[in-house]
Amino acid sequence: MVVETMSGLEGFRQEIDAVDSQIVEALAKRFEICKRVANFKKQQGIPMMQPDRVEAVKQRRRELGMQHGLDGEFMVALYSLIIQETCRMEDDIIETQPQHH
Repeated sequence: MVVETMSGLEGFRQEIDAVDSQIVEALAKRFEICKRVANFKKQQGIPMMQPDRVEAVKQRRRELGMQHGLDGEFMVALYSLIIQETCRMEDDIIETQPQHH
């Protein structure tokens, strides 16, 4: 019985692993776009931090998550982490790479 239960769990684990791969791939794509944004900001002399945009993103993702049955506060916390990493990456790009003028 325990073996059957564990093999049943293995199927769920494989499903979770597949979804996690999709999540990681989607995050990598998102961060790649953010790197392009950082390069654009650098070229145009636009400040890295855009506080209104940050809040708008968090609130839209909160609403989107809730539409899918996810906890709104979880979504805000998740996107706070994602945005924090995005800001770190943008800072690195804007501060270290030579400008293309």
